[in-house]
Amino acid sequence: MRKIMNIIFCLLFLFINLIPPVFAEEIKYGFIRTPDGKGVKVRQGPGTSYGTLSDGLGEGEFIRIISEFKTDDGTETSCKLWYKIEFNEVESGIGYVCSDYVELTEIDTSKDFEESLKSFPESYHDALRVLHTIYPNAKFEAYDTRLDFNTVVSNEAILGKSLIWDSNNSRDGLKHMDSYDYTTNKFSNNFSGGGSTWYAASKETIAYYIDPRNFLNEKNVFMFESLTFSASAHSVSGVASILDGSFMATEKVDGGSKTFAEVIYSSGNQYQINPYYLASRILQETGYTRSALVKGTYPSYPQFNGYYNFYNYGAGGNNVVYNGLASAYKYGWNSEEKAITGGAYLIGKDYINVGQNTNYFQKWDVTCRKSNVNDCSFYIHQYMQNIEAPYSESSSTYDGYKDKFGNEMYQLPYVFRIPVYKNMPAANPLPSSRNPINYLKTLTVDGKSVTNFNSLNTSYSITLPSNVNSINIDATVIEKRSSISGTGNIKITNDGQVIPITVTAENGDKLVYNITVKLTDAESMNLEQTINSIKSGTFKDGYVTGLTNVSTILKAVTDANVLADVKVTDLNGKEASGSVGTGYKANITVGEESAVFEVVIYGDTNGDSEITILDLLRVQKHILKSSTLSGANAKAADVSKDNNIDILDLLKVQKHILGSSTIEQ
Repeated sequence: MRKIMNIIFCLLFLFINLIPPVFAEEIKYGFIRTPDGKGVKVRQGPGTSYGTLSDGLGEGEFIRIISEFKTDDGTETSCKLWYKIEFNEVESGIGYVCSDYVELTEIDTSKDFEESLKSFPESYHDALRVLHTIYPNAKFEAYDTRLDFNTVVSNEAILGKSLIWDSNNSRDGLKHMDSYDYTTNKFSNNFSGGGSTWYAASKETIAYYIDPRNFLNEKNVFMFESLTFSASAHSVSGVASILDGSFMATEKVDGGSKTFAEVIYSSGNQYQINPYYLASRILQETGYTRSALVKGTYPSYPQFNGYYNFYNYGAGGNNVVYNGLASAYKYGWNSEEKAITGGAYLIGKDYINVGQNTNYFQKWDVTCRKSNVNDCSFYIHQYMQNIEAPYSESSSTYDGYKDKFGNEMYQLPYVFRIPVYKNMPAANPLPSSRNPINYLKTLTVDGKSVTNFNSLNTSYSITLPSNVNSINIDATVIEKRSSISGTGNIKITNDGQVIPITVTAENGDKLVYNITVKLTDAESMNLEQTINSIKSGTFKDGYVTGLTNVSTILKAVTDANVLADVKVTDLNGKEASGSVGTGYKANITVGEESAVFEVVIYGDTNGDSEITILDLLRVQKHILKSSTLSGANAKAADVSKDNNIDILDLLKVQKHILGSSTIEQ
């Protein structure tokens, strides 16, 4: 036996060694270098015949090369080697550039820099090595928050604290499911400080934007830049480039001679705040056209005409515009220049000078200056609810540096303060923005709605005659962008068979509704046997008691005999739905036999499905013999169920109305 095993082992060893090894291609890095300095096009594939992606890459931009493709179409001008690169400006995240326009570079792994990485978790290191290569003179400081990452996310995920923008319902996958109402198929957008296009972000989305590792790239690293003024690094022209395309690029401050770029730069210089940050923040708050707080004239609030609020300071609560203008009035910002300068002063005083001196820290209140972290409060002092503000503002800041310095910007001595947390997950990817809703709206079997169907309930059972070979299942969805599988003609094979109906959301999430089949010999049951087999409620002497709504009556009968036909009608003889009242009728038909049972709701003596003072008076009058109750109404008045309507029944009705006790059905 051992000899046979040795032979098998040797054969396996030879076979494994005959398989050629597969090597992962080495990741390379480089900078875009073009003869005219205008950058290069990014293609959809490795060749000039492919279409271009976005606006391409600018001169000097850093790229990550995933793999190489050699091509040769026989022309002298054709690019012979193409690089497949990460290209975050498109959804696929992939693009191709000709290698002729790429200058390869080595990632800096010098001993001194490697030593500085020890203050960061290992998961930060690769990205920081790349950033150090891009910005060799920058300083990367680890800020130890001393906080648990998941605790931070949970606190920031409280509904309304962290919002995302969505103007056309194209980002439902990023929204908090606790804000979703399946009855209307809508997410809430009524959060204080938000507006009609602002929604509560999901916990997974918040985790993505809180995780610093997701933004350790050439542009977004500026959300971690120290927000102090630098005469050598900042300029009026750099501010102007950030404002380009907005009303602040063409208009003058207060209609005078000063440009917005000049006033913003001067404010930064005066209070020692990075003016690129101020410009990005103002642009974030006012937009490219004048927002409601910087128009100067306010028809709804004429008392604030001539006042401005460029930073949305104090613009929270249920009336953002009023509160923001009231803050401007309070601070005396009765000119555009005063509003810009005064807001800069407050940001410096209230945020930058108390440790929230990066864009990131102004959104996420996770800094603490005390030795004992338990002595600090967190998640309260946050400048904005928009979780994407640091992301968008960091891009604007980058553009400001790029405009002033060109490729020289990469040599500036930036200081980046990057937070570190305890117990960070391996990764926090951004969820798909596609719609996540996968609920059914209706579910029918052979044309009849499944008993007690509810969109949130995913488990049902149906009873079928044992001679049924197949059924037809139909269903509709709440969200039209989702799809259904498992419906149609279904073959019935055995008792206990589970039929899955799968709803797939636009984002790929699946929800399975299960229907369990129970087989019965119902075809042999007559009306009397059916009535005697009913297990829920009591069907006796022409009355039905113990059941308070239409769905429970239907289920009680069809559970006993799936072939029984049952219809519930109200006091006017119309088919009823929802709650039932005394005097409603349950009409049951089995084959050629029929029976009618009057509904009795103890305490409801007038058939309006409620127990009120009117019922109390009817019971009282019956006892006093000033009027007489009969039939189902008399039975409903006998709350104590002792076949006698007396003072005890009156007291039980009274206590039910007062809420001190409840009448049992």
